[in-house]
Amino acid sequence: MSLDGLRAWIGEVERKLAARTRVFLVLAAIAVGGAGAAVYLALEAGDDAASKDEVQRVSDELQGQIESTGAATTGSPDPRVTQLEAELDALKARVEGLRGEGKTAPNGGTSEGGGASTEGGVGTPNGGASAAELKELAEKARGQSK
Repeated sequence: MSLDGLRAWIGEVERKLAARTRVFLVLAAIAVGGAGAAVYLALEAGDDAASKDEVQRVSDELQGQIESTGAATTGSPDPRVTQLEAELDALKARVEGLRGEGKTAPNGGTSEGGGASTEGGVGTPNGGASAAELKELAEKARGQSK
């Protein structure tokens, strides 16, 4: 083996080693920078984090508000809600009455339509409410609920 061949081979090994060393140094610098950023973010998060006492205090305040709201709702309902519930019950009773009247027609047969007039607001022959009257009452209830 000649001396020139060995020198060429050593030069090639040195170039590869130099390239690997540069890559290793760049990767080490990136790792050190990432670790520094992680430490900084961890310290910042620790400063901004809520303690167990703070979380418990907020939880107690929220629970108190929920209980006071629940007591106000169940203890004394809003008069508007009571009025709307009464009107709703009255409408339900009227609808049930109309359904009962519509099942048996005056001639003894059955009537699926209920016998109510859908236009003109005349009403049924038996004195029940028409569809127009029911729509008007429903719109009135919706208007009061707003």
